Amino acid sequence: MKLLIAGGGTGGHLFPALAIARAVKAEDPNSSILFVGTRQGIEARIVPETEFPIHFISARGIRRTGAASTLRAIVEIPFGVMQSIRVIREFQPSIVLGVGGYASGPTLAAAVLARIPTAIQEQNSIMGTTNKLLMRFADRVFISWEKTDPAPPTEKTILAGNPIRGDLLDPPLRQKRGDRLNILIFGGSRGAKSINLAVTQNLDLLLPIAGKISLLHQTGYGAADEVKESYHKVGIEADVQEFIDDMAQAYAWADLVVCRSGASSVAELTALGKPAILIPYPYAIGDHQTRNAVLLETAGAARILRDQDLKNGTLTKEIRSIIEEPELLDEMAESSRKLGRPEAARIIARALIDLERIGN
Repeated sequence: MKLLIAGGGTGGHLFPALAIARAVKAEDPNSSILFVGTRQGIEARIVPETEFPIHFISARGIRRTGAASTLRAIVEIPFGVMQSIRVIREFQPSIVLGVGGYASGPTLAAAVLARIPTAIQEQNSIMGTTNKLLMRFADRVFISWEKTDPAPPTEKTILAGNPIRGDLLDPPLRQKRGDRLNILIFGGSRGAKSINLAVTQNLDLLLPIAGKISLLHQTGYGAADEVKESYHKVGIEADVQEFIDDMAQAYAWADLVVCRSGASSVAELTALGKPAILIPYPYAIGDHQTRNAVLLETAGAARILRDQDLKNGTLTKEIRSIIEEPELLDEMAESSRKLGRPEAARIIARALIDLERIGN
C-alpha cells in the first residue's frame, strides 16, 4: 500500500494519524506512507522526528476573524489543491486518508479529481468543518462515536473509535490501589490556565484529605514554578511538571484524571478505563468538547464541570466528593472501560488495506 495521510494542525488530528500510520505498517510492513501538512501546524514539528516523511502545502482555516484573513484563506485553496496534485503525481498513492485540519481539504480534493480512493477519519462526536465537506466524496468514513453529528452515510461508514498512541496500550503494570489515591491533572500539552487556577486558588479545601492523595500536575510551559509555590504554601506535596513525557506511566499511576475533553484525551481515558473529571474547553469549534464529555458522563464514566463554573472551589470540592467514595471510582473506571476502543488504529488500518484491494 502507498498511503497518503493529509491533515493535522493540532495534536487531536495528528496523533491519531500517526497511530493509524504505525498500525498500517504493522499490518503491511512493505507499505509506504507520506504525510501532507502545513508549516503552521503541529505536524511541522512532530512528523520530521518520526519515521515518516512529510510534504508541506499552503492551506489555512476559513473560520477566522476579519474579512482579510478569510479572503486569504479562500485564495490559498486552489494553490493548495495544485500543490497536492503535484504531491499525488510524484508519490502515486493507492489511498488518500484525511484526518481533519487545514491540509486535509485540498489534498482530498486533489485525490478525488485524480480518482484515487479516499477515506476520512473523524475524532470528535461533532464532525469538523473539513470532514463535513469531504464525507460525501470519501469512499470510507471512520468515526469515533456511534452518535456523530451530522451522521455520515451508513453504507460507507465504519465505527472504529479514535486511535491512540501504541505506547499507552502497553503501560507499566501498576500496583493495587494503596492508602493514597493518585490524581493526575493536566490541560493538554500547553496546559490550561483555568484548570491550574481552579486547583491552586482552592488548595485549602484539599487540606483535610492531603494525607490520602498524591498529585501529579502538568501545568503547561511557563507555569510550573507558580503552581509549585501554591502547593508549597499550603503544605500539600505534589509532583508538578511543565510537561509529562511518559504519559503511559502517568495514566498507569492515576486513579482519577482531571483534564479537558478533547477527542484524544477522551479516547485515552476510555481505552485505559480511567475515571475522570472533565472540563470542556469552552471555545472549541461547535462546542464539541462538551459533546464528548456528555457521552462519558451519561455512561457514568466521568463528571463534567464547566470552565465558567470553576470559581469558589468547585473543582476541589468535586475531587473531594469522588475521593471520599472509592467504590464510585471503581464504578466509573468500569463504565469508562466499556466505552473504550483500544483496537481503533488496527481496525482502520485493516479497512484501508481492504479498500485498496477492492479499488474502492
